Amino acid sequence: MTARHDPAERRDPLDTSLLFDVFALNQAVGRLLASTMLDGPLTPAEYAVYSALFELESATPTALSARLGMRLTTFMDQLHVIEERGHARRMPNPRDGRSWLVTLTAAGLAAHREANLRFEAGYAAFAAELGVGEALAKRALAEIRGAAERALAVSPRPSRGRVG
Repeated sequence: MTARHDPAERRDPLDTSLLFDVFALNQAVGRLLASTMLDGPLTPAEYAVYSALFELESATPTALSARLGMRLTTFMDQLHVIEERGHARRMPNPRDGRSWLVTLTAAGLAAHREANLRFEAGYAAFAAELGVGEALAKRALAEIRGAAERALAVSPRPSRGRVG
């Protein structure tokens, strides 16, 4: 049996920023999910969208895009694909006649269920390797996401001037 080292003991020799580390984390998680969900009915990105729809049951596009951390326009592009497959439908919003709600269809629920089997296998492997408790990791990630969203709201936008 090999000894497991505390990740906090490993120091980054390049001393990269936390944002770089989050980017690299995103890439590693993407590779894990792509591998475990290969040949499934949904890509990992599609599975995330279907999962948000599944969790919220029916919600406005704005609420869904916020849940996913996506721009509304990006979510709407994803929604168009899902609707073309017959996996989602729009319904009038009973609380606001100007908007509508999105929900998964029976076919969308079936695709989500099948993709979930692959996701859960990847998640089980991930959880087995997680050195800290899931609740602690989720709290830390929520803090990081919150900081990114707050920084986005207050950060100045650089000009897109030409270089050189």
